[in-house]
Amino acid sequence: MKNNIVRKSNVLVEASYKLSTQEQRVILFLASLLKPGDEDFKDYSISVNEFSKLVGVNNKGKYKDIREITKKLISRVFTIHSNGEELQISWLSSAKYISGQGVVILSFDQKLKPYLLQLKSHFTTYKLYQVMQLKSSFSIRIYELLKQYQKLGTRVFEMKELREKLGIEPGQYKNFNDFKRFVILAAQEELAAKTDLAFDYEEIKVGRGVGKIRFIIKSQAQQPCLPEFPLELENVEDPQMNKLLDIVPSLFRDRKSIKTIIQTTFASKGFDYVMRNIIYSNDRSNALKPGTDSEKGSNYRVYLAKALNDDYGLAYYEDQLVKKEVAQVKQKTLAEAEQQKQRENHKIDQERENRERARIFIASYAPETMQAYEEEAKKLMSPESLARYLRKDPIGNFEFKRRLEDIVMKHTGIRKPQPETASESPENKPAGLEKEAAAE
Repeated sequence: MKNNIVRKSNVLVEASYKLSTQEQRVILFLASLLKPGDEDFKDYSISVNEFSKLVGVNNKGKYKDIREITKKLISRVFTIHSNGEELQISWLSSAKYISGQGVVILSFDQKLKPYLLQLKSHFTTYKLYQVMQLKSSFSIRIYELLKQYQKLGTRVFEMKELREKLGIEPGQYKNFNDFKRFVILAAQEELAAKTDLAFDYEEIKVGRGVGKIRFIIKSQAQQPCLPEFPLELENVEDPQMNKLLDIVPSLFRDRKSIKTIIQTTFASKGFDYVMRNIIYSNDRSNALKPGTDSEKGSNYRVYLAKALNDDYGLAYYEDQLVKKEVAQVKQKTLAEAEQQKQRENHKIDQERENRERARIFIASYAPETMQAYEEEAKKLMSPESLARYLRKDPIGNFEFKRRLEDIVMKHTGIRKPQPETASESPENKPAGLEKEAAAE
């Protein structure tokens, strides 16, 4: 593997597809067996033992697991766009198992030849071991997409385009912060630690949200080679999933049903949501209590599923954080605690005073001035808050009054406006309303 080279046409690098980390390793290993002078694909034989090391399967059921991987690769249809044409194709055309010999024979689909063989221009190359040590399939794809532009040193993606190229489903990582944490930052960490590429990135606003990402690509010293095959591979694509599974009691950690409900909820709700409900289930479920009858409410999976469905862990986790914060405060000196309390009280008093001054101005303004300020206030409100206000919901009225006071304070110089984003504005944070109400 040390000297194996992967060569792909740029058209194939740019294709939109999703493969698991295991599937990526198989395809890239096969691609590295191709020679620059090859005119046709061959049948490529891999021993079951080598295959199992390649994909990180070392259990008694490895034959079944390997068959499942090759079956999925044959069925993974993706689309290649080239010269105004659209080709729907799968990676492998067949996988043949030789009984008694422990050998798997794999064959590329013949229509992939223009994108893997006899490449003269517009192709990307890299050493196989650079990507074989990556645990996230997103890291592998981002490495390829940036490697293509390494000499240019920068590459810009529209968010929609990048998600499609990485094979991310529409409902997965809908929140940009989740996408950044589990895709971009995870890849940044892995590439910097394990490959010859590193990158920084810039978020480019389009409207109120992040619409584009600019990658600043940096070459770095060649990383040390791996052993002949990677010996271990987590069966999840995101490093954060490993952290979640580590929280699960060891008795249930390897159960497929547990992994499935965690992974499904993680994809839609994010790390913090799943984490707090696992912690809640660990503390509240009686599944691990000695002498508990498993037929009477001790089923951990059922308990966890209910917690994840209804977010039982939210209040519980917040209570735990409060207890932790109280413990930390107790460790401070009395002087420090008193100073902090004084600062907080001053901040609340100042906010109360500022808003009272704003209300005095509001009462004195002419109708045309108020109309202009009210329109500005509406623009500060999120669509949800504005809808509440327009239907005369009490919470909507409160939110509108707050934003109107903010506008008046900005124009009168009572308080400098603080920058807000759509995801961080007070309208989107119920806790923020509680803090503002405290300033009354």
